[in-house]
Amino acid sequence: MRTESSNNPWRDVVNSAVNVIAEATSLETEAVESALEVPPDPSLGDIATTVAFLLAKKLKKNPAVIAKDVGTRLQSLLVSRPLFSRVEVSGPYINLFVDRGVLTELTIGAVTALQNRYGHTDTFKGNRALIESPAVNPSKPWHIGHARNAIIGDSLANILEATGYEVLRIDYINNLGLQIAQVAWKLRRTKKKKGKQKYDHYLGKLYVEVQAEYEGDKTVEEGVRQISRELEDPSSEMSAFAEKMVSECVRAQNQTSYRLGIYHDYQIWESVIAHSGLLESAKQELLRHDFISMPQEGDKAGCIVANLETIEEFREMKETQKILFRSDGTRTYTGADLVFQMWKFGITKDPFQYELFEMQPNGKPVYRSVLRGERHDLGQFDYVFNVIASGQAHPQKLIYTLLALMGYKKQSENSRHIAYEFVGLEETAFSGRKGTWLGHTCDEVLDKAEELAREEVAKRNPDEDDEFKARVAREVAVGALRYFMLKASPERKITFRWGEVLDFDGDTGPYLQYSYARAQRILERAEGETLPMPDFRAISSEAEFSLVKAIARFPDEVLEVVRGMRQSVWGTSFTSNRIAAYCNGLATLFSKFYDTCPVLKAEPHVAAARLELVKAFKTTMANCMALLGIPVVDRM
Repeated sequence: MRTESSNNPWRDVVNSAVNVIAEATSLETEAVESALEVPPDPSLGDIATTVAFLLAKKLKKNPAVIAKDVGTRLQSLLVSRPLFSRVEVSGPYINLFVDRGVLTELTIGAVTALQNRYGHTDTFKGNRALIESPAVNPSKPWHIGHARNAIIGDSLANILEATGYEVLRIDYINNLGLQIAQVAWKLRRTKKKKGKQKYDHYLGKLYVEVQAEYEGDKTVEEGVRQISRELEDPSSEMSAFAEKMVSECVRAQNQTSYRLGIYHDYQIWESVIAHSGLLESAKQELLRHDFISMPQEGDKAGCIVANLETIEEFREMKETQKILFRSDGTRTYTGADLVFQMWKFGITKDPFQYELFEMQPNGKPVYRSVLRGERHDLGQFDYVFNVIASGQAHPQKLIYTLLALMGYKKQSENSRHIAYEFVGLEETAFSGRKGTWLGHTCDEVLDKAEELAREEVAKRNPDEDDEFKARVAREVAVGALRYFMLKASPERKITFRWGEVLDFDGDTGPYLQYSYARAQRILERAEGETLPMPDFRAISSEAEFSLVKAIARFPDEVLEVVRGMRQSVWGTSFTSNRIAAYCNGLATLFSKFYDTCPVLKAEPHVAAARLELVKAFKTTMANCMALLGIPVVDRM
């Protein structure tokens, strides 16, 4: 038995079913595919169709009678289609059964041929995407809410790349504004030493302290305002001081990012946006459009204003004359976001120059924008993804609407707001100013997760050295946190609970890592065994074939996440939780296989086939975890 290799085995099954049913019914393939479903019970078939109901309306006959006639025609047609073994009719339903040996060989052949590329397709090849995430203010450490943004953005990039997209990952660094002025003011006056703590933690605590001093103290307020004004001059001594402070904070924040396996290509700094000439060219572009103007009188004299009265969605706003730039030339939030989106799409020419910020642990550089450096051609982007909290849905929609009114309809349609809800605490909400993040920074969560994981690893591997225990504990901690952030759909609020994050059984990251490690141990024990060539007809039990079908579905699962990214009122849907659920389901099916289907103790021809299935599971699980950013662990 020999089948042709495929990069998407389950799609081959679906296409074959669609074509044969279309031939038997003379229906269009689109109508046939819409009538396909997977039965909840495998005894009812691997694919079922309800085309009899579609034909009943047309032929005015009983659906059960039609199903029987179609079933008879299908049975004769399936003779030339090796993917299916038989067809059964149950009332108006037609159930197709896949040939287990053929699909097993097709699936395992695909995994073996593609290895770490299994699950990857070229479906969206030729598309370029820019992703902005997580844009944490460089005045404090990441708390677990920031981690959700970063993890969603990273997994989005991984999934897009797996379907053929070329992706550029950028981070926005806001090194101007009130927060930076406040922290710079406090840093210049504090007698507290950083000591051994990370620099971002040190600044974050100063930021919490300065809030109490700033509110109500006119002297402090004036001092901060003075610094804020000085920061607008890139040649000032204060600007240089803040630049050094922010750079050190970003490097500290990056250490957290690297712990989570998150890397970027570029950092875009706010000070460079302000002084590179981008704003001036953007103003000229804005004023070319009739609905944008600069009033010469009234309370908006000298401002650049967008008239929103023509937009039904914004007509009921209290103020339909939206200021983009104030009369003193400074931007509003709307103006700043609009200009940045224009830059991302190349509507305004890139005036930035770039220099190396640092080499990352993955061996790749991350560059930052500067006023004096080297020119880089970032190219044009077809899609722009902004990973921003759900609360910004309305401002983001306004930006995309303004782009459309300016005539950039395609760029507007391809602007994607990946909205996510915040991570809450059981007792309160996160607040940078109030310092409720203290004790719940991403670093502290990872530290505690590593500590607990190390205890478990030590119990299981008492004879291993400390280096092994520390490495596995780090990988388990990262897997636990990343999975926790991804297993719920982004638009759902999640509450941080230590027990749920660090539970190493059930619907958790460590459960996936453990299933991978189990497969690895089977393969290690099989080394040196002499077995015959595998005959995949030996894969016959329900536990085995359910695992085969799940592995076969992996490429289609990834594609469906990207195909399902649709815009709505609150943002663009991104079902990262679908991949998390698939991965968990795959691990559960492997556990059932492990418990009921001995591998090395089976008859040689069965052992050979099952060993290939274990290899295919291990590769698929590793590839799925890679999309989620969960490290693989060979032994736990």
